[in-house]
Amino acid sequence: MVRTSHATESERRLVLLKSAFREVAEKGFSEVTLDDIARRAGVSKGVTLYYFDSKEELFRELFSWLIDSIHARMREAVAAETDPIERIRALVALIFPSPSKNRAFFRAFVDFCGLAARREAFREVNERFYAGCRAIDGGIVEDGMRKGVFAVRDPREAGSTIRAIFDGLMMQWLAERDLEASFPAYRERCERQILTYLLPATPGKGERR
Repeated sequence: MVRTSHATESERRLVLLKSAFREVAEKGFSEVTLDDIARRAGVSKGVTLYYFDSKEELFRELFSWLIDSIHARMREAVAAETDPIERIRALVALIFPSPSKNRAFFRAFVDFCGLAARREAFREVNERFYAGCRAIDGGIVEDGMRKGVFAVRDPREAGSTIRAIFDGLMMQWLAERDLEASFPAYRERCERQILTYLLPATPGKGERR
């Protein structure tokens, strides 16, 4: 809530962004109105329009904020480990925190990707998201290659592939009937598939290309 007059400008914006995220995660971008967001934040629609000219601008700012937060948490999780394999595991744990958190984020993210496919301003934000993720993922791979742990040859390509595994499995999980029950298996599968891709081929199962 931002009813107190003592709230700073940044605090008011943050409450509105968080309120927008909850609304979009629950209803979808097309169904959410500025009135819905203002109501959840405990302010008038006029206050919302003071900070954001439109729902589109608010949504774009929302994902810019989410991207910065996600990238910061990814870097923190990776920095806490020194072993390349443990860094991958830390990344998977961060990206698959819980069924409720993953459902909320990826439902909103799917809406955002739809907008990014059609509108340049949203595409630029989405491009920044993936560029940051590939840099972090690729950094883990490069470190693993330098230490002789990972067998892939191109850290940039590997970083992109890792992100594709994350997104692909998450999208498939969202289609499951029982999200709660299926979540652990998808998280375990994500970690296993990434490590299978990165690590040297097991003798007898062919060589990595």
